[in-house]
Amino acid sequence: MYERVIGRDLCALCGACLSLCPYLWSFEGRIVALNQCDLTQGRCFDYCPRTEVDIEAIHQKVFRHGYKDIEMGSFRRILMSRATDQGFRDRGQSGGVVSTFIDSALKEDIIDAAVLTHRDVNHLPEGRVVRTREEVLACAGSSYVASPTLESLNKKNWKETERIGIVGTPCQVLALAKMRDSALEKRTPIDQVSLVVGLFCTWAFSYDLFLAFLERRVGGSQIYKLDITPPPERLLKVSTDSESLDIPLDEVRPFIRPTCGVCLDMTCELADISVGTVEGLEGWNTVVVRTQRGEELFSLAEARGVVETRPLPEESLKHLRAASLGKKQRALLTLKDGGELGHVYLRLSPELIQRILSGVTEDDA
Repeated sequence: MYERVIGRDLCALCGACLSLCPYLWSFEGRIVALNQCDLTQGRCFDYCPRTEVDIEAIHQKVFRHGYKDIEMGSFRRILMSRATDQGFRDRGQSGGVVSTFIDSALKEDIIDAAVLTHRDVNHLPEGRVVRTREEVLACAGSSYVASPTLESLNKKNWKETERIGIVGTPCQVLALAKMRDSALEKRTPIDQVSLVVGLFCTWAFSYDLFLAFLERRVGGSQIYKLDITPPPERLLKVSTDSESLDIPLDEVRPFIRPTCGVCLDMTCELADISVGTVEGLEGWNTVVVRTQRGEELFSLAEARGVVETRPLPEESLKHLRAASLGKKQRALLTLKDGGELGHVYLRLSPELIQRILSGVTEDDA
């Protein structure tokens, strides 16, 4: 694990390895090894989203078919939505749909608890188990900093009957898929995870570097919200208790974690339902419904009137597809340039690699 992932700066800080191994701990935005483990490869290595991944095989198990859509993965429908509750819209990101989905799943007895990401006063994110609307709201909003959220899934003393929901980024959701598919004896409650809400993610910041930058820019002001605007603005909007700053993204790109450069997934393709922003339309979320469970949750939210929906503009969908495919192409080129790096991480057929690099969809093929 240390040789192939942590030592190569490939750790995604998803948290899947934590509270399994007594030697791996999270500390201020990074994973540290406290001692030398006597296992060559254990659960931590098996669950890691940066160890061997057969994308086509995982999609076959999740969706019962191969990797069809090279741009955004498998889905049933794509639309735009926002919460009807102003509290979720104010506290959440964009349209507040993610918080609304989790709150609805708890109220409607779809899940008994959820694992979300919470940020402390120093903007350090961590996983938190929630069961109430107030706890969901306390975790609303994005920090754009990598978080070991899955540690809370591993270390919580769950009851055997509890159904668990998780909100995660693509690397975290990939780790969940690897946990579920692992042949090793499971010591996690992965089989109790019955709902996965995915977050669109292009990259995440390293905590220490990003925090130092923010402290230089805002001083002692308390940051209460961060937002990244889509093209053409490309700004990091920082809202504090005294001012609002617009920072060009080029100023914060140096703080992006190196592992994000080899990730192919922007729209969280292995989730039940995936959520992002709508390009050029403030206050709305893009929603990608992928599985039957995701369809059930979204339909229920619509029926209860807790979300309102509209068709996603064709131009927005076109840009989303292009952005998602572009991330895959950049990652494949990075892996190719890295030589042996590709042999310890990604498993894709030569035909699929060529389709992605050339932008050829299944229909075109």
